[in-house]
Amino acid sequence: MSPKFIIIANPENRRISFLQQALEKFNLSPATVIPYADLISEKEQLNRFNSPNHIIRFDSPERNFETEKAVLAMGANFPGNHKRISKKDLVNLEFDKGRIRYPRQWYLGWKHLLQQWEKQIQCRVMNSPTDIITMFDKPASHQLFVDNKIPVARSLGKINSYEQLREAMQFQNCSRVFVKLANGSSASGIVAYQIHPRGESAITTVERVRENGETLLYNSRRIRHYTKPKEIADIINILCNESVQVEEWLPKARINNRPFDLRVVVIAGEAQHLVMRIGKSPMTNLHLGSDRDNFDTFISIVGQSNWSEMKQTCEAVAAVFPHSLYCGIDLLVYPDLQRHSIIEINAFGDLIPGTTYQGVDTYTSEVKAMLEQIN
Repeated sequence: MSPKFIIIANPENRRISFLQQALEKFNLSPATVIPYADLISEKEQLNRFNSPNHIIRFDSPERNFETEKAVLAMGANFPGNHKRISKKDLVNLEFDKGRIRYPRQWYLGWKHLLQQWEKQIQCRVMNSPTDIITMFDKPASHQLFVDNKIPVARSLGKINSYEQLREAMQFQNCSRVFVKLANGSSASGIVAYQIHPRGESAITTVERVRENGETLLYNSRRIRHYTKPKEIADIINILCNESVQVEEWLPKARINNRPFDLRVVVIAGEAQHLVMRIGKSPMTNLHLGSDRDNFDTFISIVGQSNWSEMKQTCEAVAAVFPHSLYCGIDLLVYPDLQRHSIIEINAFGDLIPGTTYQGVDTYTSEVKAMLEQIN
């Protein structure tokens, strides 16, 4: 029987077309598209795909406000100190572009849904829901890497407030840290914070807005630089309330006096596609205006032997998630161009259009690897 792919995604997501194009290259029928909205509302059930020739792919639930609200509704009743919104109030929640709202509640809803869907699945998956849950949990994945002796930045432990962060930094002799939403993605709610003799500063993707006596946080593509302690404390306290991962801010290698790191996609255990992300700030995400460069440029800078060690580390990271075909890994290279560290792992980090490995894009390589596993 010919393999049949099922992709779970928001219908307008361009990731769907990349998968369909990849399938066409192998003369396979187009993937069945299951909208997240239909799955969440139980209009669709995954247990109808119980044939051995079916292959399910979960893709990013991004950029769809109705899906976002449906996931939030699923997380409404989970306890915690995070800010929450009830199912009743969600009905009237209006779209507010870039607003950082209820990220912890969203993750708890997302986790619950993935756990329920995994119980329905009786066929192959490209990435297992359990692995996706952990990849979305920065503290959990960081601890997994530590347990598996994978190089990562030092964690400062559980941080619940700005004051606790300052104390932990002093106690652990650490003057520069990254504060990240524990369940964030795409640099949402990330702060590069440092204490120096002249005071303190926070370089961040967060725009702080005061409205009717309340602080609202927005994701911004324009990097913000805060130096007033009151404003910094306000931002960090709000983020901490949603759960954060705090790590030592490691120095990055530079090219043309600009910091760079790497996005590496590991497919079927092999580190394949690679893109250099050359930043204008400590945050190098491409959507923030960073420049990109390719594998050849990177090798000319670090050398083949250093890359071989980095490649092995990326593959060791992927091996921690044996039930997932692929993952995107953010890799930091130290200024000495030899040492390296894993920044984080991304469940949906394979979207790097225009980057090829052995002449093919990530989606084509993933389909090829899946077919090889079947055969």
